[in-house]
Amino acid sequence: MDTLHILAISSKAKFPKLIKETLKSSPRRDQPLPAYKVDHLRSLDEVIPEDLFQDAQVVLIDFDSLNLSWKELISNIQDNFTGQTLVLISEERPPEEVQVLLPDKPGYLISKSDLSSHLFYSFLLSLLVQSTLVQTNREVSENLNKRLNELLSLRKASLHLTLNLSLDTVLEAILESAMELVSADDTHIFLYEHGVLSFGAALFDGHQQSSPYMDPRPHGVTYQVAREGVMLVVNDVMSDPLFEDNRWEGSIISLPLKIGTKVLGVMNVALKRAHTFTENEILALEFLGDQASIAIQNAKLYEQAQQEISDRIRAEKAIKHLANHDALTGLPNRRLFNERINLEIAHAQRNKQKIGIMLFDLDHLKKVNDSYGHNVGDLLLQAVAQRLLGLLRKSDTVARMGGDEFLLILPEMNLPQDAIQTAERILTALSTPFHLEGYEVSLTTSIGISFFPDDGDNVNSLVKKADIAMYKAKEKGGNVYHLFTA
Repeated sequence: MDTLHILAISSKAKFPKLIKETLKSSPRRDQPLPAYKVDHLRSLDEVIPEDLFQDAQVVLIDFDSLNLSWKELISNIQDNFTGQTLVLISEERPPEEVQVLLPDKPGYLISKSDLSSHLFYSFLLSLLVQSTLVQTNREVSENLNKRLNELLSLRKASLHLTLNLSLDTVLEAILESAMELVSADDTHIFLYEHGVLSFGAALFDGHQQSSPYMDPRPHGVTYQVAREGVMLVVNDVMSDPLFEDNRWEGSIISLPLKIGTKVLGVMNVALKRAHTFTENEILALEFLGDQASIAIQNAKLYEQAQQEISDRIRAEKAIKHLANHDALTGLPNRRLFNERINLEIAHAQRNKQKIGIMLFDLDHLKKVNDSYGHNVGDLLLQAVAQRLLGLLRKSDTVARMGGDEFLLILPEMNLPQDAIQTAERILTALSTPFHLEGYEVSLTTSIGISFFPDDGDNVNSLVKKADIAMYKAKEKGGNVYHLFTA
């Protein structure tokens, strides 16, 4: 894993030490501590060294220590930070304007107490993964733009040869042109890379071939042309010393296909009879060879560009998924939960339907971690997620809020009994022992249920009511559900 580079901004001299102690005190067997570096600035007014600014992946801002207003903080962030992931540490919630002013900046808000949580370690590791993906995407994008510019220039130069960017089609078009120029009987193109010739394309008697008439000899004409980059013309194979160990009736011209001094391949044009190649034929084939080289390079660059586009799309999808899903379980996170529940509320309002909201956590997960280790605890959370997904409808959403807390959205729950049946299935499923790493792990859960619009008409109200109901369930001893009552 790459080095985790943290820029800590706080007026408190001990703030970097607190971060380092947190990292050192949170070892995980499944995620070993990477190399890390913590740089410290005492205020946002300090000039950030260029190398430090470029290397920092995560910026921790101890807002409460800086004696700034939220407006001053936002102004400074907009001016100085572009690609880094920002983590604001404050005991007070920022005003709503923060989200409006920073819509495109990756950032998180945590409290001072979160720094000493064991989850902070995993949080920083996930930020490192996210930062790596962002950097990879940026590098791929820059490289892709460079290659595409080269590709467009090469296409323009070779349009007279082919409008097709498929390498196979380009090679076939080159050979067809060569056959017409000298009325040849067969033509070959061998591609040359890392000192080795490989079959590209062939025409025998006007027909495409899937294999060469013969493989190039290590010390034959084709390899000699590839290595030296100089054309060879043989008017009579039977009398030429180059073919002393391999006589056949005919003539051949072998041309290097080059861009500058780099040989991309070799084109052989052969006749089944002795033939004195004229100056015009040689010049015409040389001109075709020049254009063929451009076309081959063009096709290769196009294939590389397509691969880079695919890589960039995959990187963008990975970044988007990471921003909306829990890194451990793969379930939607609170951000995606909020988006989906707002859509469901709007849909329910139009259709005069009810929505069930369930909030639950796993009873005594800390005991599992203490008894079997955090690795088993993580596996347990992943197994719980899979069981939940197997129980729910496609229209339902289960999200992990962090720790051992989960939220469910149950659309079209017009009768309380519908939600109760789902809760009973969850209780039964999660009370069945889990077999993890050779251990049999048992747990229970407590479920709180609220309904839209009976218990609230917005996300915060519904989740709060479900939370109250969940603690009522815990008071009953756990492993039970409770419907919110005013």
